[in-house]
Amino acid sequence: MAEIPTGPLLAMFVLTIIVSYAIAYHYRQDYDPKKMIIAYLIYLAPFALVAFLFKLKLILIIGLYVFGAVVLVFRNSKYFNE
Repeated sequence: MAEIPTGPLLAMFVLTIIVSYAIAYHYRQDYDPKKMIIAYLIYLAPFALVAFLFKLKLILIIGLYVFGAVVLVFRNSKYFNE
């Protein structure tokens, strides 16, 4: 557990939440989920690159990315229900 870099992990966690909220907010009036999925897939390349530069383990990178997708789905659901 001591070998996990908590600073970079926290930075990627916060970045993932910010990007998920931003994508959901940007597409709040557009009800086509394909655009949001494409936007989040585009985020994968820089996210993975920065995460590997921070020397995060692959399982942490995958977990953070999936967590961001879950946040995006639930955040978009909030805008859809308004």
